[in-house]
Amino acid sequence: MVGTIDDRYLAGDVDFEAAVGEALGTPVSRETMLPLLHALRRGAHPNAQLSDHDAALYDAAGFTEDPLAPAAAAAEREQRMRELTATAKTVEEAAGLLGVSTSRIRQRAGAGSVWAIKVGNKLLLPVVQFTGEAMVPNLDRILTMLPDGLHPLALERALTDPRVDLMLDGRPVSVIDWLTSGGDVETALEVITQIDWEAA
Repeated sequence: MVGTIDDRYLAGDVDFEAAVGEALGTPVSRETMLPLLHALRRGAHPNAQLSDHDAALYDAAGFTEDPLAPAAAAAEREQRMRELTATAKTVEEAAGLLGVSTSRIRQRAGAGSVWAIKVGNKLLLPVVQFTGEAMVPNLDRILTMLPDGLHPLALERALTDPRVDLMLDGRPVSVIDWLTSGGDVETALEVITQIDWEAA
């Protein structure tokens, strides 16, 4: 197809979801667009659909109010979830890496000492918790202290975002980097317990 996305959309060559997806640079499903439809139906400004956390991020970045902001935020979350699961290890891969049985991996996932995401009938283990041939040191102690039912993206941010209370060589580092570099687990636990999970 030729022409801009605007031209192709107005000509009927692409549907709305495809046009939004192309504009955002990531595929957008009909489910992603639901927050926008809900806001329009209620007659409220669509930005009301954003969580306080997301709204603060948009404000901090200097974005003006945008009726597609909820769809953009949802599309970004979908893309991050796809990346998180696409790069994750299967139970078999994790067992091979750690030199244990697959049943042991499933047992640890049930106990919360490894991070596993259930996708369909499979368990996937995000790669961030592994070093080359082992698990990040002491991460199991962090994982078992976390609240139940955390969204995978909230947990990913908690583990990988730099934290001002964890400093190495004069710069903030993530919980994962702190533990990998030999940082003490008690300090990391203190940082994790201070996270506002509602805003994460």
